[in-house]
Amino acid sequence: MSKREIMIVDDQPSTCKEISAYLHNDYAVHAFKSGAEAMRYLGNHQVDLILLDYYMPEMTGFEVLLNILQNKATEDIPVVFLTAEVNDRMEIEMMQRGAVGYLCKPVDANKLRQTVAKHMPAQPRVQQA
Repeated sequence: MSKREIMIVDDQPSTCKEISAYLHNDYAVHAFKSGAEAMRYLGNHQVDLILLDYYMPEMTGFEVLLNILQNKATEDIPVVFLTAEVNDRMEIEMMQRGAVGYLCKPVDANKLRQTVAKHMPAQPRVQQA
């Protein structure tokens, strides 16, 4: 059985490396440093869950999420935001815009694993023809 696939989108290579290290034993992890790179990858590949940085240059996490939700092939992928700061307004906005959750950076390994397990779909996504 192949591993479930997780996409990490964060402009900080250290965050991608850290999260990948926490998850690589159980999941196939694909890390991208920009929203544009992530969207290109999603044009030809399926992932089961996306961990998405809230603040990124060029294309923000919300802009990436909007693109994901507007595409029939990706609209049902669960998205968990990664953020260094969160307040009540941000939390409400993240959920209203379609995220399933968020994790504060630096990411706690146990909380990360729990969040991924909670939001991972019951069935793997299949490649669209």
